[in-house]
Amino acid sequence: MKKILSLALMVLGGFAMLTSCSTDNDYNPTIKSPTKFSINESPVADQYIQLAQDNNVNLTWSQPDYGYNAFATYQIQVGLVKDGQVTWFEKDGQPKFLATTYTVCNANINGEEISEALCALDGFKYAEDYVSQGFREVALRVYASINTSMKAEVTGTGILSDNYVTFKHMAAYNAIKSPGYIYLVGNCTDWQTPNAGNTEHYSTWRLFEKDDAIGSKVYYGTFDLPAGAQFRFYRALTGWDQDSMGPQVEDSGVESAFVNGAFEGSIMTNKAKGTWLFSSFEGGSVSMVVDLNQNKVNFTVN
Repeated sequence: MKKILSLALMVLGGFAMLTSCSTDNDYNPTIKSPTKFSINESPVADQYIQLAQDNNVNLTWSQPDYGYNAFATYQIQVGLVKDGQVTWFEKDGQPKFLATTYTVCNANINGEEISEALCALDGFKYAEDYVSQGFREVALRVYASINTSMKAEVTGTGILSDNYVTFKHMAAYNAIKSPGYIYLVGNCTDWQTPNAGNTEHYSTWRLFEKDDAIGSKVYYGTFDLPAGAQFRFYRALTGWDQDSMGPQVEDSGVESAFVNGAFEGSIMTNKAKGTWLFSSFEGGSVSMVVDLNQNKVNFTVN
């Protein structure tokens, strides 16, 4: 009886091993490096398309041949067509893709993302610089890859579609997301009134978000400050009271000092007209960071 039981266990173990091997092969396939895949022509390619934040442009394509039904990631690149030549959206010589990625071969691409790319291709950096370019021929192509759980691309799996499709009459709009900014106001700006009439005066007294951190509400700037520097900040040029930010609400100077060339403090953001007053400062270049998430400021003497 013991021999029969042992034999039965061995047979079951063998089946388990076979099942395990079969499972390993199913879930660890050999990935092929694809050589091509194609985008399908759009049925609306010849229609007039005015891009907007609340409309989409549909694009479909075939899956690259990875040797199995791969879970791939797809990215979209935008280009402008002129005289039959495409200028693709790039950054530092590398393809620049739209922010939204896809995991199926069917994308409803938001009109705002395409407009952002077109504005960048046109060289517009700030919203106030935008000039409508009307309806133009716009190209779209797809980049496919297999990525790890850490979003790293698996070597040999990245491939651009072997064709691109064009939309003959597509118009962008002003979708430029510019770095936000705040204003420095003080004795360095001759205490000129922070209003619309002094926009040009204050154009060189702005702290900006970083280009790759738009919407962060963290602002940076470097300025030459006079001896005894005294200042506060403004969200906008709307007069003395509405958008002022400083170390206190009361309209008076708060005596401050650089310690080993640095100062850290808090900022009040609701109609605060207090100022930082560095009476012992002898003048010179100062770098500033204003973090309106943490309501903190950092000033460093250069």
